[in-house]
Amino acid sequence: MADTMKKGTPGEDIRVSIGKDKDPLDLDGVGRLLPDAEAIMSMVGDCWWKLIYSARGGNWPLADYYYRRVHHLEEMLVTVSPKHTERMRRFQREALPAVLAAIFANDLPALEKAYKAATDMANVLHVESGYDYIKWELPEEAPRGLRLKPVPGAATEIKPHKEK
Repeated sequence: MADTMKKGTPGEDIRVSIGKDKDPLDLDGVGRLLPDAEAIMSMVGDCWWKLIYSARGGNWPLADYYYRRVHHLEEMLVTVSPKHTERMRRFQREALPAVLAAIFANDLPALEKAYKAATDMANVLHVESGYDYIKWELPEEAPRGLRLKPVPGAATEIKPHKEK
């Protein structure tokens, strides 16, 4: 992404150019481009909503896609806001394996149970984090503008997740 990056010595400013015709940014400038925790968690909620409705519609590869998006966004959160790392790792370790297993098995009853347990745990973790005023609830309506049923001719196999 960066066209140029100068290695700095302690106490020296590091400047990065993003694009050939752009002014260099210092690391604080690059940091201001990153989404904050609120923006990331809003995206997590959107993906979490789409995950369950995709599975309910029978589009398991799409449910898996949104699971992967949630995981990616969670990793972004711990990068931009490390204070959430312990709780996020606990959530990933305790709540998400059952969600992923149900997606791989195309098992909607198991997913509904795991999804509810994960959502409940997320809400407990919001309280632990000092955000007791945040309680995520699944919208009653399915997301609009997204085919939730299987797409004719599309792949139906869910590929194993790669460890990073």
